[in-house]
Amino acid sequence: MEAIVKELRKDEETTLTTLRVFVAVCVAQLSVFLASDCNVSAIASEVVAKDSAGSNGATDAARQRAQSFSLYDGGSNSERFIQRIDDVVQRIDRVITEHISEHHTALLEHVGSVDGLQGQVASIQGSVHVVKQVVHDLEATVRAQHDRLARDIQKHRNVEKCGELVRRLLRFQQLAERVLGSSVGDGKANGSGDAAARQNAELVTVAVAIREIESLTADLHFEDLSVVRRALPNIRRTSNAIRRDVRNHLKTGVQRLSQADVGEALQILFYLGSLTETVQTTVNGVIQEVERKCGAVIAEERLVTRNAANGTEVTVQKADIWRAIQEVFECVRVHALQVWNLQRVLAKMIDPSTGRNFLDMVIEKDEPTLFATFWEVSCAIVRELFSATLSYRSSVKTILIASYPRMREEGNRVLAELHAATAQRTDLLNENTTTSQHQNALHAIAGSAAERNQLLDAMTPLADAFIERCYRRIASPIELMFPQSANFHTSPPSRSDMQTLARTIFAEMELVGHDAVLIERVSQQIHKAVHLFCTTSKKILNTGKAAVALMPTYGRTANQAHNIALLSALYQLDDMITQLEARLGSTARGNAQTSTKLVPSSTQLQKQIKALQEKEFAPCHEQIQELQYTILGPYLQALAGVLESIFAKMHDESFADQTTSRDARGANAPIPATNPTGGSRYMSEFSSVFNVIIEEHIRRMPSVPCVTTSVSAFIARLMSVFIRHAALVRPLEENGKLRLANDMAQLELRLESVLPLRSLGAPYDELRAFRHLIFLESHSILRDSMVDKIRPSNVWHHLISRAPLELQLPHHMKRWSAARYVEWLDKTACTETMPSSAPVSFSPKTLPLGYPCLVHPKLSILAEKEAWKEVSKCLEAYVQRVGANPDAEISALYEILQESNAILLAGYELVSSR
Repeated sequence: MEAIVKELRKDEETTLTTLRVFVAVCVAQLSVFLASDCNVSAIASEVVAKDSAGSNGATDAARQRAQSFSLYDGGSNSERFIQRIDDVVQRIDRVITEHISEHHTALLEHVGSVDGLQGQVASIQGSVHVVKQVVHDLEATVRAQHDRLARDIQKHRNVEKCGELVRRLLRFQQLAERVLGSSVGDGKANGSGDAAARQNAELVTVAVAIREIESLTADLHFEDLSVVRRALPNIRRTSNAIRRDVRNHLKTGVQRLSQADVGEALQILFYLGSLTETVQTTVNGVIQEVERKCGAVIAEERLVTRNAANGTEVTVQKADIWRAIQEVFECVRVHALQVWNLQRVLAKMIDPSTGRNFLDMVIEKDEPTLFATFWEVSCAIVRELFSATLSYRSSVKTILIASYPRMREEGNRVLAELHAATAQRTDLLNENTTTSQHQNALHAIAGSAAERNQLLDAMTPLADAFIERCYRRIASPIELMFPQSANFHTSPPSRSDMQTLARTIFAEMELVGHDAVLIERVSQQIHKAVHLFCTTSKKILNTGKAAVALMPTYGRTANQAHNIALLSALYQLDDMITQLEARLGSTARGNAQTSTKLVPSSTQLQKQIKALQEKEFAPCHEQIQELQYTILGPYLQALAGVLESIFAKMHDESFADQTTSRDARGANAPIPATNPTGGSRYMSEFSSVFNVIIEEHIRRMPSVPCVTTSVSAFIARLMSVFIRHAALVRPLEENGKLRLANDMAQLELRLESVLPLRSLGAPYDELRAFRHLIFLESHSILRDSMVDKIRPSNVWHHLISRAPLELQLPHHMKRWSAARYVEWLDKTACTETMPSSAPVSFSPKTLPLGYPCLVHPKLSILAEKEAWKEVSKCLEAYVQRVGANPDAEISALYEILQESNAILLAGYELVSSR
């Protein structure tokens, strides 16, 4: 127990010693505040002196106040010291508590008496209480001194504010004397030379003074001072007068396009601090001037002239309207140069103190340039004015709409003048005078297509009305050609009607001149008119049986004559479009002398015309020709059908030798039918009918390209069908071969009277080769050089006709007529093997007579392969019949036919691919 008491006393002594040392240090540090003669003012002065020395010699009053505020607002040194004492006391309590906690067990083991231990604790607590009382007294003393010091500092601050106010007041009086004593308040004199320079320098000085006065009087309390309040009205009157004079000077400089006057005014406005708002106001004023002048010029009352007698009758003069239109464009041109020149001067001026460009001060980073704003708004104003003219009286509106091409030409002229005037000035600018965000602000006016189109698109209301009028003028003759009355039977247009339509179309195209945009828009209306003509023509077109039925004498019917007259009108329309294309081409070539940057060159215009032809005129040709072939196709198919039915009659005649035929058929067998000239009876009929068809139908068709093409296909089809039937003739013996050759010669002679057969190519070559083939020996046919010019199916059919009767021809095996089999070969055989998901369709233009296998090589090859399948079936049936008869032998032609498949198809593919 004694040991514990000793240890506690030792700890108490150690703690008290530490506390005494700490208190002694604190008392030593705070002794100056505890003295009875404490000089608080001296202490405060020392603190202020130290703070002033720490400011690094700054002379600005506002900065000193900020430093003093930051020094005392964050807590004084005394407050921080008191806080430090509190922390030490709390740390002492924590040490005692921790010590007791750590030695609590040992204390209980060695303690002998609780009363003794309580006495020791009470002693320690008493010592701690004394220390706390001393610290509390010390804190009260320090806080009192701190409050006194804070009051002294506030007094110094007030003195400082008064000094600052006096300095500002003195500066204000100095600036006021400079402003009120100047001679620039009565307006800017029109001096020159040194006097003007001195006056401008004085004006700049006064502007700087006014700007500084405005910054001083921004504080409302300062403005309430009597000295300031008495001087401010005169200063503001002077300021307003200077601002008014400078704005007028800027407006005059802008109107005169004087860079010097504009630059002087902008400099003064910059020093006055009203550069941005004044420039924006000036540009807005120019826009309002454009709106006022243009609106007055194109007002309806100004465009008409009233009769002086009664005042009610009005007359409209084209010259007056055109003069007003020119004044509108001239107004836009003049004011556009004014705004562009103002923007140019702003871009050249720089603030010497900051190096910032004046244009950057007026325009924010993402804002459009001054000229872009003016141009967009002005073009919108012009558009609204032109749109309003559509509500004028009809006489005025008609002249305005008719004048649109000239208006567009005038607009292009104004754009060219603006571009030429501004392009020369941009070359003199230094690239360093503008910032990166406004490098494009000084490009020449109308330098981009978008900028040019803004002015040209302002005439869109009149443009739409002009294009609508253009279509009505072109469509009017077409509507007269095809009346819509139910009681009127429309006849095909006459040549006079088509000439009227041509004159109208050419006149409308001549109105637009060399303007590529207008040429395209008028071409679109011509395309619509062509579509209207074709659509209306289809309504009066005779179709069905009425269009193809022939008279008993094979003469032409009234319905067919009607369709052919309509065909002639369509050709005239097609030729009209061709002539229009030629005129546009000559216009493009003649434009070389007037080409500029804004007007396309001859080469550019030619490219545009070519693209226009592909876009607008090519569909016109396509639609017209499609309708032409729609008329010709069924008509010629009907004529070909009549002649083909005559070809089929050759199978009713015998081409065998007379004696052989009688021996084979018996004594009552018919004698082969011949006419007195030695030809076949069917050929005699063909010749008579063909002559009628040529005279009544073919020769009465107009000499137009579509007729030539269709008639060529018509002749080629006749030759092709004749060869098909000739290859199926059976039996064909020596006399029959001579007669068949004679028939082919007569056919060639008849067809040659219509057109040169050599121009047909493959069909004519096949006719001549087949005539050569019928006289060849069977074993020589496959080795002959001309066999590749004949379709393989015709060769196979001819070889079968030489074979024994047990080897049937395909149409006999299918129990078809020869005519039906021929039609199947040339029409549907080529499409039977094609997948149904990819159907083959042909327009009347590509296939006027409806026989795809005669026109398309690939389809022709497919048809030949289908024909071989039928021949193969015949060969298989022939082998079965011969095998059933032990005495029969297979003919040598069977081997020739089997061998011919690959040879003939390969040769025909090679010839077709050439």
